[in-house]
Amino acid sequence: MRWTFGAHEPLTMYRRVGKKCTGGIDGNARWVKDWLDWFDSDSPALMQELGLNWLHCRFYKGMGWEVEKEDFPNVKRFVDNCHAHGVHALAYVQLNTLYPEIMRHEIPDIESWQAVDAGGHPIVWQSHTYYRTTPCIHCAEWEEYLKEICTIALRDGGFDGIMFDNAYSSPCCCPRCEKSFQEYLASLPDKKERFGFEDLSGFSIPKRFTSYNSSGEIREPLMQAWIDWRTRSLTELFLRLRAHIKSVNPNAIVSANALTFRNADLGTEQGINLVEMMEALDLLIGQNEHYPGCQDGRITSRIRELKMARDLGKPIVALCDSDAKMTPEQERHYLLPLYEDLMFGGVPTDRTVLSPKPIPGFVDREKLDRRRPQLSSFNRFVKENETLFTAPVYAPVRLLYPEHEMLFSQSAQESLCAAEEILSRRQIPWGYLISTPWRPFDVPEGTEVIVVPGLLSLSPAQVEGLARWARNGGKLIVTGDSGRYDPFNAQYLVNPLLTALKGAPNTVLRTEADRVSPAKLGWTNNVGVPADGGKRLLEDLEQTGFRLPFTLKNCPQEVALDVRKTTEGYVLHFLNYLPSKPVKGLKVNGKTVAPFSEYTFVKISSNQ
Repeated sequence: MRWTFGAHEPLTMYRRVGKKCTGGIDGNARWVKDWLDWFDSDSPALMQELGLNWLHCRFYKGMGWEVEKEDFPNVKRFVDNCHAHGVHALAYVQLNTLYPEIMRHEIPDIESWQAVDAGGHPIVWQSHTYYRTTPCIHCAEWEEYLKEICTIALRDGGFDGIMFDNAYSSPCCCPRCEKSFQEYLASLPDKKERFGFEDLSGFSIPKRFTSYNSSGEIREPLMQAWIDWRTRSLTELFLRLRAHIKSVNPNAIVSANALTFRNADLGTEQGINLVEMMEALDLLIGQNEHYPGCQDGRITSRIRELKMARDLGKPIVALCDSDAKMTPEQERHYLLPLYEDLMFGGVPTDRTVLSPKPIPGFVDREKLDRRRPQLSSFNRFVKENETLFTAPVYAPVRLLYPEHEMLFSQSAQESLCAAEEILSRRQIPWGYLISTPWRPFDVPEGTEVIVVPGLLSLSPAQVEGLARWARNGGKLIVTGDSGRYDPFNAQYLVNPLLTALKGAPNTVLRTEADRVSPAKLGWTNNVGVPADGGKRLLEDLEQTGFRLPFTLKNCPQEVALDVRKTTEGYVLHFLNYLPSKPVKGLKVNGKTVAPFSEYTFVKISSNQ
């Protein structure tokens, strides 16, 4: 798979916006329609030439089918054109938008489909686009309308699948949501113990969406219940949409743009639990501003998104929005993000080689001529070395990721972020051990060490799973106050994890969790350098007896490592996040690696 830009906005959207928007185009430019016509007719042949074979393209922006169907003949011709050139096309379906001023001609009661805030006012898209509102995901009429849109795309449009954009929900307070939330509260067990009251019929949706208290934790039970209800509601919507899509075409790809899914505010702001939502998806889109690089010691990467998707067993297109604003230095190292995709199991993506330019022909020929040989070389390299990237992942160190508890703890997010940063900077091959409160985890083959990095809240099943791993001889590192609270962030009198691990061999318990400051994950990464360089975590690993089967020397912290295990030994993949400073003098098992700017790999045999 090679992903590319697919002109996913219709002319109507550009005109309504009337200013610079998607693709860097001025929405009122007189040449927008000419560009779309060119794109429909000529771009698939160029994609085929460049080896770009997947995209999502315009189909439904949320303006109502009576308006958008006018463009359908053009869209259908484009899809046919894509297929004639070996390009797969997913129908862009906007999940999170209504245009009431346009749609009310088709649907007179369109206002009743809108999500509303605590005051009953429609929730406006990103708080500033007054003509664009968000739907309530509990609106049955809206859901049925969306299903019919998907049917048209697959049955009549010939699309290979659906890509739902902005796959999250706004915190709605409409009567539908109040009723659904009341029913959810009534279904909960142990209400007296957890909430203090058996009868919760007087409770309603929290009207102030305050994410965290002063300690950075969500401990109010009603807020927790609201988050659980919201995330499960979104997952159930996607499961219903998936079932409908597969009933129309069993081979259709179901995809969604979950944006920056490692954001600590996802439960409150977007209502996303990615681990749950992945039940409904074949392919994940993760849009962000994490263009790979390093500045002032801070490394920006998509390692978290790529590894999370890989460990969930799903391919991911980790779109960098900032690639549209590449600096001359970034342009010189244009292949860096493609190598990052490739190394960590994502879909290599070029969104900008086809980006429009206001010149005759619409394509930046200088950029195209520069990238054509680069893409050709990249594609040839991948084809010739396919086994290097499809061999099993070697990730002997696994970071526990308790998906439910992470929704309630900012501290746990920060501690996990620090551990990720340390292991990445110190070239320790790692992955996630994704866990739910009720089904703790299945330890992947090849795991040697499990790290529990300052994860305050753990369930009894998770505690027992960790204790069983340690009792059976598995290496374990626990830092901070991990396990001191239950899955709903309620404090135990005695930490059950420490009790369960008493006397366990190969176990390191450290009272202070690692930290990086600041540590914020969101639309952009802002992760500082670990205060002690990660020294304590490396000492913990050494104390458990963990050793890598190879040695590295002179490897800068700006270089990430991913390892694959082959029948002959190992393949070490290196990515330099500071490509302006080529890596020289790196030694693997005592042998010097040839200098490289962006990426290189090294094969070593098991007996080397």
